[in-house]
Amino acid sequence: MSPKKTYVAVYERDPEDDAWNVRIEGLEGCQTYGRSLHQARLRVREALALWLDRDPEALLVHDVLPSSLTDVADHVAKARSDAERAGTRAQQETKQAVHQLAALGLSRRDVAEILGLSHQRVQQLLEAAG
Repeated sequence: MSPKKTYVAVYERDPEDDAWNVRIEGLEGCQTYGRSLHQARLRVREALALWLDRDPEALLVHDVLPSSLTDVADHVAKARSDAERAGTRAQQETKQAVHQLAALGLSRRDVAEILGLSHQRVQQLLEAAG
């Protein structure tokens, strides 16, 4: 069985018409539009299916948005990923700090006050290790 061909849908935003224009790369005339990105995605798959006389579900379409938009999305994705890693690191360091302070003989309430946690959370962290 041969691999399926992937078609490239190129999107452009038309601010005057407040719409997305989308065309299939390499198929002159296979194009459509949508008022929303979602609508344009649905319509271009339908247009391609009609153009090729194939089932829309059987088509592989790769969407290419304007780089100005993907740059913003990539920046946000990186920031979210960085924040997730920082959150994981903070959780690990908090757990270590709870254990270090408890090992020094501090009460759970004192550990909680020093670290800005509830005493219940300190208890959870200590029980999770044991």
